Amino acid sequence: QSHGKTACVLFGGRSYMPAGERTTETWNSVVDCPPQVFLFDLEFGCSSAHTLPELSDGQSFHLALAREDCVYFIGGHSLMSDSRPPRLFRLRVELLQGAPLLSCETLDTGISISSAIINRTGPTHRYIILGGYQS
Repeated sequence: QSHGKTACVLFGGRSYMPAGERTTETWNSVVDCPPQVFLFDLEFGCSSAHTLPELSDGQSFHLALAREDCVYFIGGHSLMSDSRPPRLFRLRVELLQGAPLLSCETLDTGISISSAIINRTGPTHRYIILGGYQS
C-alpha cells in the first residue's frame, strides 16, 4: 500500500524453456524468469513491468515479506549458478498519480535460503521462517 492505493507485486519464478529451444531430452526443462518486477492494480485492471539494476539475475523460491510500501525479497535459488546466495532486497513501491515509482536496495544482512515459509509471530515486526533449504 502506498498513498492510499494498493497493488500486487510479482517477482521471480520459473518457466518452461521456449518451445523452439527444447529438445526431446530437455522438453520439461525450466529456466529462471527474467529479473523483472510486475505491478498489478486490481482496482483498475492494469499492470506494468519494471527492470531494476539491483535485480540482475532471476531467482525462484525466495521468501517475500510486505510491510507498508516495501516488499523484502529474502534468499532464493538461481538455476544459472545453481546456488542460494545470501540475498536481501528491499523494493519500495510508491503508487503515485500516473506512474508508480520503484526503487530497490540491496541490504547486507541476507540469508541463504529457499523454499521456506515466513510468518509473523505477533503484533510487532517479528517473524519466523519455517522449513526450506539452506546453503
